[in-house]
Amino acid sequence: MKVREIELKSSNLSNNCPECFSNDSLELRFYQKYIETPFFKRKTAEIREELTCHKCNTLIYPVRYTEDIERVRDFYFKTIANPKTSFRLTRLSMIILFAIVVAGIAAYLLLNNPELFSKAQP
Repeated sequence: MKVREIELKSSNLSNNCPECFSNDSLELRFYQKYIETPFFKRKTAEIREELTCHKCNTLIYPVRYTEDIERVRDFYFKTIANPKTSFRLTRLSMIILFAIVVAGIAAYLLLNNPELFSKAQP
């Protein structure tokens, strides 16, 4: 099972970095969780955010957010609050489902009409 993250939105913030106090170096990114297995592919509603400073190259955790950063983060979060989720079956799972249905129909016909599958006797 592969778990990836798809970037939904990336924004440069003009707030001060809480670590190095530089201006215009913060970048806020939102990611959506994407699960891929041999049988299905699914986009979940789970969203992860990441705030980085490009000047001091640090990842800023939510504990260090200032009130200004919180307000800007809430604003951008509202723009992507309801990401599209999806669930898709892969080709392998469709083939397996088709084989199960065909086997079920054959078993039903065999049990209810055994003369269909037996050779005709002269």
